[in-house]
Amino acid sequence: MEDVSEDGWNYRFFEGRFKVGVVLVHEILGQDDYARSVAKGLSDQGFSVALVDLFRGKLAKNMNEGMLFQQQLRKSDIIDCVEGGRKFLRQRLGPGAEVGSMGFCMGGGYALLGACNLDLTFCVDYYGMIQDAQETRSLKGPVILMLGSEDKRVTPWAIQELLPAMVAHKKRIDVHLYPNAMHAFHRPNWEGHSPLSAADAWQKTLGFLNRFHS
Repeated sequence: MEDVSEDGWNYRFFEGRFKVGVVLVHEILGQDDYARSVAKGLSDQGFSVALVDLFRGKLAKNMNEGMLFQQQLRKSDIIDCVEGGRKFLRQRLGPGAEVGSMGFCMGGGYALLGACNLDLTFCVDYYGMIQDAQETRSLKGPVILMLGSEDKRVTPWAIQELLPAMVAHKKRIDVHLYPNAMHAFHRPNWEGHSPLSAADAWQKTLGFLNRFHS
């Protein structure tokens, strides 16, 4: 693990052995132990990771505080931060590298937002939303989307807004809907955690990422 900076943003870099990089965006609580564990898990599987820090070192004590931190972010801040991670990974991994975005909850939405606005090869979105699904017209690569059937906010949005937009703009998306799973089912030590769903989604994530290295 290495602390690095790019364009005024700070990242934690986890080196992998493949020429595939992931710009990983944290949840609403910030760049916490869970976010770092996901980054390490990806690097252990061979993928280099730039874990962003949108809250600039602050960790939210609870969801309400996290929402206050989130409200201070502009759309341009989010895109700039993801772009900084993309640039760093491109430079570190060298020619021929494939770099995409990934995130959970708030971070999943921001990973998708980045993929809609930047030169990213792929996007892994765990139950995250964007404000305007029509931005997917600019996606350059495929998306894999993880949803819980009991997520009353993100799953209806994905079905009613995101998927029609992806169809209209002829974009590739792999959707995995987990029965009886709540929002943030991947996060451990949370009441909505679903170990079986989380394990299956993780294996599907690794399979998806493995498409991008030879």
